[in-house]
Amino acid sequence: MSPDIRPDPDKLLALIGKDEGERARGHLKIFFGSSAGVGKTFAMLTEARRRQAEGRDVMIGVVEHHGRAETRALVEGLPVLPLQAIDHRGVTVHEFDLDAALARRPSLILMDEFAHTNAPNSRHPKRWQDVEELLDNGIDVYTTLNVQHLDSINDQVARLTGIWVKETVPDTIFDSADEIALIDTPSDELLKRLAEGKVYVAEGANKRAAENFFKKSNLLALREIALRRTAERVDAQSDELNAAMGQNEAQVGHKIMLLIGPDPLSTRLIRHAKRMATRGRAPWYAVYLQSERHEQLDEKGRTRIEQYLRLAENLGAQIVRLSGMRPAEDILAYAQQNGFTRIVVGYRRPKWWLRPFRGTFAQHLIEASDGIEITVVHGATGNTRESVTAGAIIRPFLARPLDYGLAVAGVALGTAIAFPFRDVTPSNNLAMIYLTVVVIVAARLGLGPSILASMLSIPAFNFFFTDPYYTFNFYDSYYYVTFAFMLVTSLVVGSLTARLSRHARLVSNRERETQILYGLTRGLSAVRGIDAICEVAIRHLSGPFSLDVTVFVRTPSGLQPYPQGIITNDMREMGAVNWVSANGLMAGRDTDTMPSATGLYLPLLAEKEAFGVLGLTSRDAGHSFTGAEILQFEAFASLIAGALQRARRSDEAAESKVESENEKLRNVLLSSLSHDLRTPLTVMNNSVSTLLRMRKELPRKAMDELTGLWSQLTRLQKFVGNLLDMAAITSGHMKLNFQPYMIQEIIGAALGQVQATKENRTIGTHISGNLPMVRIDGGLIEQVFINLLENAFQHTQDNGRLDIYVEKDADRLRVRISDDGDGLKDGDEARIFEQFQKGQTLRSDRSGGTGLGLAICRGIVQAHGGMIYAKNNRTLGQNAGSHGASFIFTLPIAPALPEGNLPESAL
Repeated sequence: MSPDIRPDPDKLLALIGKDEGERARGHLKIFFGSSAGVGKTFAMLTEARRRQAEGRDVMIGVVEHHGRAETRALVEGLPVLPLQAIDHRGVTVHEFDLDAALARRPSLILMDEFAHTNAPNSRHPKRWQDVEELLDNGIDVYTTLNVQHLDSINDQVARLTGIWVKETVPDTIFDSADEIALIDTPSDELLKRLAEGKVYVAEGANKRAAENFFKKSNLLALREIALRRTAERVDAQSDELNAAMGQNEAQVGHKIMLLIGPDPLSTRLIRHAKRMATRGRAPWYAVYLQSERHEQLDEKGRTRIEQYLRLAENLGAQIVRLSGMRPAEDILAYAQQNGFTRIVVGYRRPKWWLRPFRGTFAQHLIEASDGIEITVVHGATGNTRESVTAGAIIRPFLARPLDYGLAVAGVALGTAIAFPFRDVTPSNNLAMIYLTVVVIVAARLGLGPSILASMLSIPAFNFFFTDPYYTFNFYDSYYYVTFAFMLVTSLVVGSLTARLSRHARLVSNRERETQILYGLTRGLSAVRGIDAICEVAIRHLSGPFSLDVTVFVRTPSGLQPYPQGIITNDMREMGAVNWVSANGLMAGRDTDTMPSATGLYLPLLAEKEAFGVLGLTSRDAGHSFTGAEILQFEAFASLIAGALQRARRSDEAAESKVESENEKLRNVLLSSLSHDLRTPLTVMNNSVSTLLRMRKELPRKAMDELTGLWSQLTRLQKFVGNLLDMAAITSGHMKLNFQPYMIQEIIGAALGQVQATKENRTIGTHISGNLPMVRIDGGLIEQVFINLLENAFQHTQDNGRLDIYVEKDADRLRVRISDDGDGLKDGDEARIFEQFQKGQTLRSDRSGGTGLGLAICRGIVQAHGGMIYAKNNRTLGQNAGSHGASFIFTLPIAPALPEGNLPESAL
């Protein structure tokens, strides 16, 4: 039996859903090449002119023609967006104007040099981030990119060419592009173009380029990398489609963990892991273990860690931060619990004098791993742009000079304490006093001062407490053993105590973070109302972190800041706040969006719904937010957003409850009023009818009064009937008698009912093709037609025209009743179907509309499983007229019936 290769419905739906979601987003096309001069900009402009000829609204955002005549000629005729002038330290720099592009909203915009770095004070540091915002706003973008600007290939290109490219683009952006156009030029032809001056026009530039970058070996290597990277992307897309279609789905099964540390080798590791994950089409995670060594890092080391984690995230890794005191064991335990199949770790050979005493972390992982593949990337000292210095080794021993002075004072104090007991107890017992001093120094001052105290304790003990006193000599040879054990014991105890002290500080910091999180959670859960929630959030966050906290809550009138009265006149800060609110992404200080802002701004998102913005400004102007702090703040923002969501839902539930109670009361009143009125109205109607039959016996004036009274009684009876119908609909007690009908029969019956009130109006019917039968309650649908026609009478002149259109629409019939009156006012399209609502002012008082007819129509149509709505004719396109309004409803088509079962009306 052949294997089942039918498409997977779930995967197909996911693929279709992905495509549907991307339709609202702009289309990104990257013209990708191996180096400058291959013709990327030329190809982009050629394609743009073709799109312009097809009628697309094409605009140039940024194009760098570098003086090339053929490229400059293609620019002519295309509209160009003026660049924005940015002043930076007295120098005017011209950059792409993102706000102007969003205001202009062209269909397609050209953005050359995708990896370009924007000038300071721009909204985004990188041009690719400008492109992302354009795409999010539904604008298509064409851009150009060289292979050496891809983040994951950056170090590989540097090894091949000897040149580090600083401007890079995350691979995730490249992989998410809708289309990649590979612009390929053979190396010999490119060198010929360079020699002819078609790559660099400036004098001398061609010679310098040929001597440095444009060597044939470099061009061949870059061309190979570009072709391979494009092929990998095509393979990934093909696998995704094949998987959805159930054909040759790749069994990935791999999961890669990358270990990141403060060593500059981490940059190589990150790019190596990215290339490995791309080739294996496997998910990969960048893991940083925050152990006691993290507390020993200086500010520069911690900053490097954050930079490496951000680089890994930009390349597509998921970031994981762990805490632990046993690095190898903790990493392997996490890997086994989460199904990782491979761990990528760096390795540097330790100094020769450290090898006998200390194994490397990679060695520990290899020895302890069980079924997990360990990939070791070797990095020799000095092989990177940054080298690891001896400072990282001796940093645990560093302390303030005062701390070392206190260690000396501690040894002196211990000597003073032990001195009175010199003649009372054996000298070996006094060694415990010095050991106690070492423990205290290690716990309070750290490892370095404790080692100094250990080294000073031995000569102090020898000088003051061994015979002969006050010399460094001793008579008994067993003191050699005493001194040796005393030194070793003090060093070991001091080291363990210092380590335990660092661990205690680490735990204390974690406990502090947990307490803040717990306090915020408990505070938010204990209050109700937006004002109280904002007050709790500000109180719990401002104190522990020394922050000025502002919560901007989204309201129908805009963002409302808390605390009240806060100054919001700073255009730069409010620009960041509004951007975060509109895009649902963080911005401000220490981020990639508007980094020049003073504060850090995070969106308050809950279930993908934005409830506002959390603004955090450090009271220390020089303080920078670390990645760990930003993660904390994101957790706080999530809690605050959840609390605001509960408050909003609570308010909506209260309003819904009030509306529900009002609806119940309204239904009771409708039912009671209609039943109580029906009997006396029937009696009065019968009495007036009897009097009218005696018209020969009554005066003419009395007959006129009775005729007017009968007309008003009839109208009142119709109103009571509407009340009863409305009460049945809203209470759910309406029972439908479904039968198959021809819609022409229902229309004919309704037209007969309105003949007496249509006056001189003309009613036309338009039936499209042979219509199938509908399964409806004939009497109720006839009432819908009557109500809609009478409603149209009220809004047209006595000699106006009405048209009834009926056509098949998939599995339903679509009915449209159109008039040539004044049409609907803006906002009336939905409101007029509510109870006791009317549209525009009626033409005359004689119509006496009650506002129930259209509400009854909606209830009846919805009870049939259809839908009803109203539109002005001018919005319905051709053949709908430029005046008046149309009321449209749909009805389900009846299932096919055997010929013998057809109703008489259809035979």
